[in-house]
Amino acid sequence: MVFLPPFRAELACFSYNYIAAEDARLDRRMNKKSATPEVENASTVKPSRASVGRLSLYLRRLEMLHREGINKVSSRLLGEALGVTDAQVRKDLAYLGNLGHPGIGYAAPELIAAIRRILGIDRDWPTVLVGVGNLARALLRYQGFIERGFRFVALFDADPAKIGQTIEGLTVHALEAMPTVLATTKAELGVLTVPSQAAQSVAEALVAAGIRGVLNFTPQVLRLPADISVVSVDLTVQLEQLAFLVQLGGEEPSR
Repeated sequence: MVFLPPFRAELACFSYNYIAAEDARLDRRMNKKSATPEVENASTVKPSRASVGRLSLYLRRLEMLHREGINKVSSRLLGEALGVTDAQVRKDLAYLGNLGHPGIGYAAPELIAAIRRILGIDRDWPTVLVGVGNLARALLRYQGFIERGFRFVALFDADPAKIGQTIEGLTVHALEAMPTVLATTKAELGVLTVPSQAAQSVAEALVAAGIRGVLNFTPQVLRLPADISVVSVDLTVQLEQLAFLVQLGGEEPSR
């Protein structure tokens, strides 16, 4: 199970690349009169979910280039690596403000800092995990979360046999202890790896205890207050999409 998070990450990157390519094709059809789409009032306009997905991929690419000693990058360099047009890259990066310079490109360190800031990962995010099974143990061992500022601070489970155990340096608490533990740890995010039938009630308990965002690894569609952010990760759906694309055999799906 240790290899599951990277596997999940690869599927997520695949989906984002597919979204990016589809979005770029749509942009080319809708913006034939403008070679470089502009975003007005970039400081107040929020990026779309597709743009946010691409920003995460740009960040990973930028960090790799920066480690290789490349301090200046172009929209073409970023676009070619991720399979999107340089016009789409410029449109996405316009949400960050006027960071690019014609004929010069972008300063990689400045762009990395700006993307981290808009994604909200220029700070630590105390995170709790509910449902200490095999998937949870794999997630706890994945170092990529720590590198992005996501720090697990507490574990919860409904199984009396697991309560009190120490896993990856964290104690497993009973669900009833959520309000006290979350108040102490100041956790803001919650990760759900519970059976689907328990997902809604556990998510509601997390919200009641102060959690502001939930990463849902169950197939259950969560119904939470509008001010609570929810991101769902269903590997079965990702595999279904992959099977569909493979079945097409390279043929472009209709919109």
